[in-house]
Amino acid sequence: MSMFDDNSYKEGVNAGKRIAMGSFIASLAVLAILGVTVAANSNKRSHVNSNTNPYEKASEAPTEEKTEERNKRTSDELSFWNMYDEEKEEEIVVSDNRAKKETASKNSAKKKKISYNSAPKEESVSANKFNISPEGQPPEYVSVNFALPKSDLADSDFQMVSGNKLVYSHGGRNVSHFGIDVSKYNGTISWNKVKAAGVEFALIRIGARGYSSGSVVLDEKYVENMRGCRENGIDIGAYFFSQAINTNEAIEEANYCVAALSGNAIRYPVIFDSEKVINDSYRTENLSSAELTEIFKAFAQVVRAYGYTPMFAGTKEQLAKRVLLEEMRDYDIWLLDPGEKTDYPYRYSIRQYSDKGTVNGIEGNVDLNICLISYAEK
Repeated sequence: MSMFDDNSYKEGVNAGKRIAMGSFIASLAVLAILGVTVAANSNKRSHVNSNTNPYEKASEAPTEEKTEERNKRTSDELSFWNMYDEEKEEEIVVSDNRAKKETASKNSAKKKKISYNSAPKEESVSANKFNISPEGQPPEYVSVNFALPKSDLADSDFQMVSGNKLVYSHGGRNVSHFGIDVSKYNGTISWNKVKAAGVEFALIRIGARGYSSGSVVLDEKYVENMRGCRENGIDIGAYFFSQAINTNEAIEEANYCVAALSGNAIRYPVIFDSEKVINDSYRTENLSSAELTEIFKAFAQVVRAYGYTPMFAGTKEQLAKRVLLEEMRDYDIWLLDPGEKTDYPYRYSIRQYSDKGTVNGIEGNVDLNICLISYAEK
């Protein structure tokens, strides 16, 4: 006997046809979906390949743009160059006659540099700078401070006469005075012969503070030299070799000088002499210019209170570097600068123009001085 009858067989055939048709339709749908997906992906790839990668565009394109922009820039626009322009400042003498540094842009700095260098070197140095090095040493030029009172002495009016006597003439008349400065190192002096040799004044060392010990001592020849000048009608000035390192010591030195001068007629100044010591360490070598200026002013205040004229002694180097000349306008200067002429640009009253002079009555060398002020007539 068969498993299916006719009716069940027909139903089976019909069901199979329906299933086959559904599968075919479903396959067509799947193929259609796949086709659409492939087409979409193809279009997407085509779009992506036709343009630059967005990540590459964000990183590379601006770099090329920056490189192009950087290549068009000048050195003035780059901070690296501007930094060094500010450090390389040009020292320029401006119309107010003060030497000062100005920071300028690169182009303006070039213009100023050309203008500055176009002047002859000698003219620039002589007009705006002076040499502060000792004789025989390599020159060291410093700028002139035109705010300070300028010397009105003319080089052409200085003249050496009688071998080693320096005179200054004005209107055909000698208006200077010839003098010396002495200490125990000049030995015993025949003051009558010194007077006959034409010496008008003498600056006598009162004493000194030890540059190492700090002790104050009287010059061994002070009393003898004072008496010799008085007896021979030679005008007297005095100086003290200071090694004061503070104002209290300066006042002590000033009082010491006043006491030593008591009873003596002093027409010339009482001088504060704080020179540096060669080839040895000394008490005052580390003082700042401000400190030394205050020390001198303390000394000067005491001296002036007793009716004497205070004065500061120094070489060009010391005056330019070791004190504040702007604060010393009211004080006379004893310039220690050898030679018939000096390029020191500021006012001074007395100049030691030789430390190897000779004068009858003094054995060996003696310091020679020219005075441009008639202290004896004050």
